[in-house]
Amino acid sequence: MAINNIQKLKGFGIFQNHTNASAKNFGKYNLLYGWNGSGKSTLSKVFRCVQNKTHLDKFPLAEFTIGLKDGANITQTNIHEANLNIHTFNHDFIEDNISWSSTVKSILLVDKAKIEDRQKLEELKAQQKTDLETYNKEASEIAKLEESISKFGTDSARHMKMSLQSIDTTDRYFLNYDKRKFESFINDNLEATKSEHSLLTEDKISASINAAKPDQKSTISFAQKIVPQETLIKAEERLNDLLKTSIVSKTIQRLVEHEDVKTWVETGLNLHKTHNSTNCEFCGNKVPEERIKELEEHFNDAYKAFQDRLEKAELWLTSHYIQPPTLPSSGDFYEEFKKEYIDACSSLEKSSKTLNEEISVWHTALKAKTSNPLELALKVSPITEASINEFNDVMKAISNVVEKHNHKSANFKQETDKAKKQLELHYASTEVKNFAYHDKKKDVVERANTNKLLKTAITERGREIRVLEDSLSNEGLGADQFNDSLHKFLGRSELKLRFNPEKKGYEILRNETDPVKGNLSEGEKTAIAFVYFITKLQENDNNIEDTIIVIDDPISSFDSNHLFHAYSFMKLHCEKANQLFVLTHNFTFFKLIRDWISRKNTKEDKNIANCYVIRANNERPRASTYADADSTLTRYKSEYHYIFSRLHSLKNQQSLETDDHFLAANLARKLLEAFLAFKFPKNRGNFAGLFDVGVAACANPADEAKEKIRKFINEYSHNDLIETDEGFVEILAGEGVDVISDIFDWINELDKKHYSEMIDVVST
Repeated sequence: MAINNIQKLKGFGIFQNHTNASAKNFGKYNLLYGWNGSGKSTLSKVFRCVQNKTHLDKFPLAEFTIGLKDGANITQTNIHEANLNIHTFNHDFIEDNISWSSTVKSILLVDKAKIEDRQKLEELKAQQKTDLETYNKEASEIAKLEESISKFGTDSARHMKMSLQSIDTTDRYFLNYDKRKFESFINDNLEATKSEHSLLTEDKISASINAAKPDQKSTISFAQKIVPQETLIKAEERLNDLLKTSIVSKTIQRLVEHEDVKTWVETGLNLHKTHNSTNCEFCGNKVPEERIKELEEHFNDAYKAFQDRLEKAELWLTSHYIQPPTLPSSGDFYEEFKKEYIDACSSLEKSSKTLNEEISVWHTALKAKTSNPLELALKVSPITEASINEFNDVMKAISNVVEKHNHKSANFKQETDKAKKQLELHYASTEVKNFAYHDKKKDVVERANTNKLLKTAITERGREIRVLEDSLSNEGLGADQFNDSLHKFLGRSELKLRFNPEKKGYEILRNETDPVKGNLSEGEKTAIAFVYFITKLQENDNNIEDTIIVIDDPISSFDSNHLFHAYSFMKLHCEKANQLFVLTHNFTFFKLIRDWISRKNTKEDKNIANCYVIRANNERPRASTYADADSTLTRYKSEYHYIFSRLHSLKNQQSLETDDHFLAANLARKLLEAFLAFKFPKNRGNFAGLFDVGVAACANPADEAKEKIRKFINEYSHNDLIETDEGFVEILAGEGVDVISDIFDWINELDKKHYSEMIDVVST
């Protein structure tokens, strides 16, 4: 495995909020350049944290995401599971391994002479490598699956929050719905979320949404009206009895046969009696007494009494037509009950009409009997039981809707909560089903258990490998190899390591016998530490080709000769590394490494070797990031070229931002110090003196521009400050670009040939 990028680095010292937006992914060879204080050593600590599988105590709240080539990520939460073969050389490595006044930790190189044990060790390591690759690959797949499950929880919680919030914007449970609540709900309703019964139809979803709304309504009054079947059965019996009833009278056949004539005659007879008239009101002639008597016998008292019964029967029957009760308005009901209520009201209208039509048949027969009481052929059928039941059922349905409405009003919170839970279960079950959540959770558990067993086997084999390695390891071999490399590195042999069994480490000796006890130059310390690190890379038969190597500035105290030795030594031993990272502030060393690794890139693959720059801004607090190195860093042959180019690019700006003032001042300080030290070598190392000598060499030493340059560098440079007053700051801040122009004019004045050629270089 190899490192692809550092996607995020937050709260890790000077790396306040780094992202990988400005840097391409790492290649096999990676060179990072940055001035002192830019964050190189801090960045090396990130790699060492991965090596040690632990957080840095100094930055306990740091967040980071390190992307690997296989797509997995190492973060602050899973760093203890990191399994990269990575070795980091930095100040922490030196402190952990070397005590300059006492001992150096052992180097355990494998004795090649023990053939059988070595063969067994190699077999175990081969199997261990295979199992580790299998374990790591499976762990990565499990991690991806767990990550997808975790993302599912986050996404589902967001989906549900949006759906549930739209129902009730006052419910804090749904307003703050998150992944934790979603996962807790699934765990509490594990079986229910597996069941198809938890999924609602579109109609039920709509009803539940309406039922969950927080708008409470008043109770509804409603008197249910039921048609008793027994009453209509008795009415049918009595009506048929009435229809077949006959009266005794001396009938006039014509009146029997002609209903209209009978009615006209009966009405006329009554009018004559009322007005005590003996003459016919129609023709005016006298009505014979015999005719009056004949008519009265036809319309006798029994006949009138029967007529009265028929009229009362008609009144009763008229009063028993179905009159729908006073119904509540549909707007009084909760939304989820409205459709059911409206449908019931529609059914009530139909069933009422059906019943009334059957009652109307009775009414028609009764009217016929009333018109002709002597008619005996009339008969009615019973009102159908289905019609009565249909009407009564509809009335009960309306009553049930009212009861459900009133129950909700009386138990409003419980009912709305119940509806919300139904919706929450539906939405959760839908998410779970679409994602196949339960299957994936089961898959994670089963695969994790299997991989755990493999991890146990790897751990046990690891113990066996360590036992074999201990029996094969030889501190003497480590010392011999170290001493040989150190002597070649330094070009002299008075320093060496010797194993001390009592101290369980190496003593550093000078001239074979004298312990140095800390009496070492900085260059000797750097050489010992770097050679020790390179030698230790081979410890326990470690394979360089499987190793990620990180080297942080191994040349801080070297002169140019040793600097070249360090480069050659590193190239010889680290070129075949799985991945190499080199961090440096020294431009000469940077150039050596840059020119070496840049030749690794091909037309087919231009990402084998990459150069980056580590830069800190000048805000408070300062913050660093790393980005792709610009062309000035990858093209020029000296740091002086690089600084000249960077400052010259600022010269062409119309104005400087606040951060640019500090950058320009630092660049100006470095550029002038390098130029003036070369021009006036007697004052090398004393910038204030160099500045004064440079001013004195000008045609006009009293030129105000030189004083502006001095104040600009003093105010904004982070190097040793030259004492001046601070009253000039606000005026100078607006003149930064002019000051930069003055600097280049000064260089041009002191050395026109040099300035002209440098302008040609940076313009090419």
